[in-house]
Amino acid sequence: MTDIGIATVRGVNLAATLCVPETADPLDLPALDAALEEDEEVPIRTEGVVILAHDFLTDRHGLAHRLDGIAARYRRAGLTTVQFDFSGLGESDDDVITLAGEVEDLRAVVGWLADRGFARQAIHANGFGATAALLARPMLVRTVVVVGAVVGPQSILWENVFSSEQLDELDRHGLTRLPDDNPNPRRWDVLSRETLADVSLQSPNTTMADLPWPILMLHGALTDEFPDTAEAAAEGFALLPDGSRLQQVHGDDADAAQAEVARLAIEWVTRRLR
Repeated sequence: MTDIGIATVRGVNLAATLCVPETADPLDLPALDAALEEDEEVPIRTEGVVILAHDFLTDRHGLAHRLDGIAARYRRAGLTTVQFDFSGLGESDDDVITLAGEVEDLRAVVGWLADRGFARQAIHANGFGATAALLARPMLVRTVVVVGAVVGPQSILWENVFSSEQLDELDRHGLTRLPDDNPNPRRWDVLSRETLADVSLQSPNTTMADLPWPILMLHGALTDEFPDTAEAAAEGFALLPDGSRLQQVHGDDADAAQAEVARLAIEWVTRRLR
């Protein structure tokens, strides 16, 4: 397990954790960075890598550390994993949380890995992070698994989410902040009017059309899944590339649902990263 920093084009540094499976060759990051500094060619990694993107206002570990569990299962299947905090969240640099920022963050992670020899990449993303993955559309990725993706409009009563003081801040200044309740050092998450529009105003024609790779869309596994996401995904399914799949996950409890997500996702990703 190696903690790394990944710079975005706008100068925001992302905190991430890279883990190589026991079956893969060791990864000498200082040597790779030195080779890149000298503009030397780096060796291509033989194993695939899965980038795990977290949900709205969580961090790289996921709600109740569920992304940690999914990542461990991917590694047991012989895949390297990268878990990262979106900008403005977790241990990444401060930033206003927007979908455009998260799209850029994902592209930065994909590029960082490609530079270091990871030619076979997949993304596994939850909720709002899944929406970012669909909009980022990195060509270097071979496939994507999205769990509870926000792909259509949401009817959210923001007055039930924000206090009257926070709504007043949004109205007057365009920004407000929420206490961060994830198990990391961050105290506040900063949101804008753009953030609210990002969550509320998605359309399947924007999020699901013209994707460059087939995707696996899963719904029903997130305890905090936004409402009506499965219906919006079903509405836009015909827009997806051939070979894509949409499936509802069933489990007696959250752990069982996560186990089913892991089984379906690993089967999907390993077949497409061969």
